[in-house]
This record gives sequence, C-alpha cells and structure tokens, in this order.
Amino acid sequence: MPKRRYVLSGLTAVAAFALVAASNWSVKADEYIGGWQSKYPSIKYGVISLETAVDIVASQKAFAAYAGKELGVKFELFTASEYAGIMNALISGQVQVGWLGASSYAGTWIDCKCVEPIAGAQDPLGGMGYNSVLIVKSDSSYKSEADLKGKTVARNDPHSTSGFTIPTVAWAERGEPIDNYFNSPLSGGHQQTIVGVLNGTYDGGFTWTTKGDRIGGIRKMLDKGLLKRDQIRVVWTSPLIPTPPVVIRKDLPISMKADLTKLFLRLDEREPEMARAVAQGDTLGMQRVYHEDYIPVINAKIWLKKNRKKKKGG
Repeated sequence: MPKRRYVLSGLTAVAAFALVAASNWSVKADEYIGGWQSKYPSIKYGVISLETAVDIVASQKAFAAYAGKELGVKFELFTASEYAGIMNALISGQVQVGWLGASSYAGTWIDCKCVEPIAGAQDPLGGMGYNSVLIVKSDSSYKSEADLKGKTVARNDPHSTSGFTIPTVAWAERGEPIDNYFNSPLSGGHQQTIVGVLNGTYDGGFTWTTKGDRIGGIRKMLDKGLLKRDQIRVVWTSPLIPTPPVVIRKDLPISMKADLTKLFLRLDEREPEMARAVAQGDTLGMQRVYHEDYIPVINAKIWLKKNRKKKKGG
C-alpha cells in the first residue's frame, strides 16, 4: 500500500504555523487551528453525485453533521442537479467548498481562477484516478467502439469529465469528431446513462469506474441494486483521469483552508464508513491533490472551448 500523504502544501503549512505562533497557541498535529469561525460561522458544501438529489441528502447528511461538530460551525449541504450549479455557486462565493469532477474543476478554474483542489479519494488498489469507459449491454452484438459507429451512444453532461470531456477529446484526436462518429445525445448523468443502456434507449454510453469497479458510476449502481455487473460490457477505456477533487475557494483564510483539508484527509481514519459514503465507493481515504494534477484536463477543456467557438463560427 502506498504511503499516505497526510500533509499540507508547504505554503499552507508555513502560513498556518506562523498564524498559530502569532496567537501564542499550542496546537497538536491532530487538532484544528481555528480562529476563522467568527467570520465563517456557516460553511456551504456543494455536492455533485451520481445519485438523485434525495439520495445525496440521505448519504451526505451524516457527514455534514460530523463536519459541523469537528469544525465548530454549521456545515450545510448545497446540491444541484447539474455540475454547473456547483461551479457557479463556487464562483459566486455562495459555496465555500465542493466536490467536483476533474472537468468541472478545470472549467471553474478557467472561468475564475478562484478555486483550488485540496483532496481526492484514493481507490483500494492505491490509485489516484479513474477511467472513462464506454459500456454496452452484455447480450448485445457490440464488441468494440467501432461496432457502435453510427449508433446511439450517450454522453452525460458538458461538464462531466468521463461522460463528456475525455471521450469528446479522445475521438477528436483520432480525427473522428464524436458527434459524427455516433448519434450522441446527452443523458443528464451517469445513472441515466447506465439505465438508458440497460433499457435499450442507448446502444452504448460513457460513464466512469476504477480498476475492479471499486469506485464510480458502475459501483454506485451495483450498490443500489440497479445493476448486475454481468449485464454490461466495457468496450473502450480511456487513459487514467485524475481523481475528482474536493475544491475550496482560494480567498478563504489560510487557517480555514488548513482545517478543511485536515477534515477530509483524516476522515477515513476516524469514520471509515462515512468516508466510503462521501467518496461514493471503497477507498483508502482522501489524499492531498494539487492544481498541477489537473493540468491535462484543463488543457482538454481549453481545447473544447476553442473548437466549440470555431464550430459556431462556421
């Protein structure tokens, strides 16, 4: 098992230490710094999930209560039916922290430069990423992506990494625009894509998973009893995508950033079952992630924006 990195970035750690020293506090490694709660008595946490809004509230409510108790503030869930809802809430400052996909983090950063990633779930085999996959029904005749050419293959949401950005760029790099290669409607979400494949609405669809289906869209459907693994077959797999990050606003106090980071990094040690619910699958816990980890996805988003403008311009 790889060594866990329960550390803060150098800049954050130095600044937090200076803040503590200036206040003549004696803070142990397992304690929070505090001091920011008077300015932020309430924190809003934006959640993007594979589930419906009702399921999100049910699975995340315990974490919100735990986080509020740990930090000494009111920790409120903010949910949206689309990635754009959390992105816009972060940009406007309505939400201070949120869990985004790699692509939605990239899009938010491109739009405002006002956010940074702090943590991401590590899968049980030690990986810090996942894959976009193209699935079909097991009893279909489709054995590869080539067999689906001209067929109806769903993508999810324009801000979805695995369900839109990665496959769109992957097909473009092959010189075959995905909208020409497939009839490719937007399903609205991973669950909708998988259900659509199962019921025959789509011949195939893009979703996400990790090795062994330990975390991801497939895992969540298995856990909810809405899918049996032998009902679907993967016919295409992308290169590794950086893990979905927990994102915070850059303008938060340094001590608050440090405490929020610590909250997520030690969740698996203190509340392993809750960590699994928050990560939406099996996990070795949350590990520190950095902006640099997402540069390839940011470049892909920039490429998409440029080519969308070219297409609109004729």
